[in-house]
Amino acid sequence: MVHINLLPVREIKRRLNARRQIINFIIGLACLFVALGGVAYLQATRADQLNNELAQLRKEKKKYNKILAKIKTLEQNKALLEKRIGIIKQLKKSSSLTVHILDEIANITPTKRMWLTSLSQTGSNLQLAGMALDNRTIAKYMEDLKKSPYIKSVSLTSSSLKTYAGRDLKAFSLTCTIGMPEEAGTESTAKG
Repeated sequence: MVHINLLPVREIKRRLNARRQIINFIIGLACLFVALGGVAYLQATRADQLNNELAQLRKEKKKYNKILAKIKTLEQNKALLEKRIGIIKQLKKSSSLTVHILDEIANITPTKRMWLTSLSQTGSNLQLAGMALDNRTIAKYMEDLKKSPYIKSVSLTSSSLKTYAGRDLKAFSLTCTIGMPEEAGTESTAKG
């Protein structure tokens, strides 16, 4: 009987098979490295793009910071100007109040029965001093002052008898609280 030794063929097949597996493994490993290299390249490219965008956004932020600083300065200037305008409006209102008060007092004061010797205004307080023929004239004058829309309250501070030019007259002093009338105050605010 003839014996054929198949061992070397099997051995050769096994070796070839092992070589193929090793080559396939190396090719697979090379493909994996190429794929990982490609992914790494894409990630590096994307990271560079993001870094460039971040640098651009930082530049824009710096540019906008300058604009925001200007806006903040402008807002502070605006607030200062509004405060000044408010002060000017208050001064106008105050000066117009003084004019109205002087006009009211000039119109209310009975020239034949009394005269004023002093008039002073401090804020919303008005001090009047003068001479009158009698107490009734002083009382009527106080009532007339109370009717004025610019005078809120009137009180008699003092009253005394004084001789002036040979006649007995009443010296008096009044304290008044003054202010803009409610209707006039709202109209001037609506116009301003």
